[in-house]
Amino acid sequence: MNFLFSYRSDSTSKRSKILPTFLWALIITVIFGVEISAQALQFRGYVKELGSLAFSNDLGTVNYDNIVHNRLETVWDANDNFELKLDLRNRLISGNSVSSTPLYADFLDDDPGFLDMSWILLESDAHVLHSTIDRAQLTYFNGPFEATLGRQRINWGQTFVWSPNDLFNAYAYLDFDYEERPGTDAFSAEYAWGFASSVNLGYRFGDSLNESVIAVMYRDNFAEYDIQLLAGSHFDEWMVGAGWSGYFRDAGFKGEISYFQPKSSSSTEKNIVTASMGFDYMLPNAVYISGEFLYNGGFESAGNTLAQISQPPSADNLFIAKTGFYLNGSFSASPLTTISLSTLGSFDESVFILIPQVSYSISENTDLLFLSQLLRGDGLTAFTNTPNLLFFRVKWSF
Repeated sequence: MNFLFSYRSDSTSKRSKILPTFLWALIITVIFGVEISAQALQFRGYVKELGSLAFSNDLGTVNYDNIVHNRLETVWDANDNFELKLDLRNRLISGNSVSSTPLYADFLDDDPGFLDMSWILLESDAHVLHSTIDRAQLTYFNGPFEATLGRQRINWGQTFVWSPNDLFNAYAYLDFDYEERPGTDAFSAEYAWGFASSVNLGYRFGDSLNESVIAVMYRDNFAEYDIQLLAGSHFDEWMVGAGWSGYFRDAGFKGEISYFQPKSSSSTEKNIVTASMGFDYMLPNAVYISGEFLYNGGFESAGNTLAQISQPPSADNLFIAKTGFYLNGSFSASPLTTISLSTLGSFDESVFILIPQVSYSISENTDLLFLSQLLRGDGLTAFTNTPNLLFFRVKWSF
């Protein structure tokens, strides 16, 4: 499964490793002069065992990978106005990806954030133990106003697979094992005067304006649709965008569009439009169907499309093709079992992925997942001899 990884050494100045969790608690304790009580401090998380097989069409090549994944989520309500959230993600990875991928540990340790909060705790030819803090945020509440500082998720998207309005931390859809999705080092603020009415500000930290993202968004309800308008600076581009969500008859209907323009008139970059539109509907027989379509005006042909599709994209280049489609159907075979089938592909490139999956709830806090990603089309299979992936996961939550 090593086609999913490629080490990138293009990061700019990296910050030194920040101190671990206890430093945050110490800082907040000093600032607010409060004691940590059992009532104010909450812990939760999970442990997951994920095994995967990657094999060729003729079964001549079979590779195995394994990930033991632990997540610890901590929330501290310091007082009525402040909340501290800190989440730690630990993964012990072993198998073919570790043994056959050069600089695999370096790839994992390459923290894309403004601060470096990633550690390699153990490394060998067969195993890598990686730990990272993907949420470290302090939130201030005061009536309709809310402000958050630190590593957080700023979610401005309306659609599911491709989100042109998600300027701060877009995610890779195929990375199904990362349900929480990546965060970004940023400052965000919101003033809300109604359930669907607000003004939002987001600032993703960078060494300069062209290495950061800063944008504002206005949200309101119009004709029974939630609408949003946004504008700002997205790295070396100016951008404006819009999004909506609501219902057309009995079907959910949502979409986003963003326009990007290079800041420099001498730049060789072009003006870019990205847009996505999606729907979802529950059939009378309780089968849930959904779909999404993408126009990706920022598409640029990449050397290794598999490495690109497995990593978080940018809002101005969301896919490995100029167009994309996603279709999904799911139903509950029993109160504890859900079966679904998804397809991901393109109209203009030879790219097609079939994703069947079955999930089963063993108990209130234990779940099983069987999932496959079957890669087809020259745009994908040209970069791997094992285009068939099978995953088995057990998840215990606490």
